[in-house]
Amino acid sequence: MKYIKYFLVLNSFVFCISLQEVFDNASGDGEYEKYIILDPNTTYTGGIGIFEGDVYINCQGSVIDLEEGNGIWIYADENYLATLDIQYCNIINGAYGLSYSGISSGTVTNCNFYNNNIGIKPFDYVELHIENCNFAYNITYGLGIISETPVITINYSNSWGCENGDYWENCPGWGNIWTPWVPDPGIGLIYQDPNFIDIENLNFEYSPDSPCIDAGNPNQYDSDGSIRDIGANPHNNQYCFLSGDLNNDGIINVIDIVDLVNCILFSENCTICFDINEDNEYNILDVLDIINIIIN
Repeated sequence: MKYIKYFLVLNSFVFCISLQEVFDNASGDGEYEKYIILDPNTTYTGGIGIFEGDVYINCQGSVIDLEEGNGIWIYADENYLATLDIQYCNIINGAYGLSYSGISSGTVTNCNFYNNNIGIKPFDYVELHIENCNFAYNITYGLGIISETPVITINYSNSWGCENGDYWENCPGWGNIWTPWVPDPGIGLIYQDPNFIDIENLNFEYSPDSPCIDAGNPNQYDSDGSIRDIGANPHNNQYCFLSGDLNNDGIINVIDIVDLVNCILFSENCTICFDINEDNEYNILDVLDIINIIIN
């Protein structure tokens, strides 16, 4: 049974988990009634509805596959306030990725919206801040605003390949007439192919020539000290989504131990991810920590 458990843990990315189930079982932390940290190499399926409380979701680069259904929606009114802060998510294949309505609010940072009808749909009197995000190959719009009243800011983001347009709005009384919307304040926006490594197989890592690398907010930094990338999967081997997975292949095994030994002996390809116990040294203690991760 130990070996079966070992296989499931190290290969969890091949299994799909209901996002609703994770949401229902989540507990609070500090200011948030629901504080959710998803596993980086797992695909989560389906959307959720939020109508009360403050919610935080960090996908750590994992995928939320909406399977052609509705996405993550949040609604608030004066009696039931609600917010959603979400980051590092790859949200795909939905009628919409995110929908904010009523007087809800939140922040969306370092997310990829891919192959949704609309990436994000704000309604009503929403206040929403979007930063370091990709809107790539969505079927209609990257951002589709319904009504003139939402307060939307979007900076340091990229839109590319959305069939009908990047950022558009449809005001009440206009019927099905959509017009381009100019992002406000629109600092650091680009409109270029993000150059994902293998988007057909949902690999949202970047090719080395991606324009999204170091194109995020210049006052924010990735874990290697470089300027923040746009998107959910930072382009560097120093970003540690999974402790012990030194080659970022989604599996912790003897190959990671070999990489760490080479780092210790020859100072080869060492990054902050190789410091497993976070004592600012690369040594046998880090090797023992990886072994313990594998065994347990």
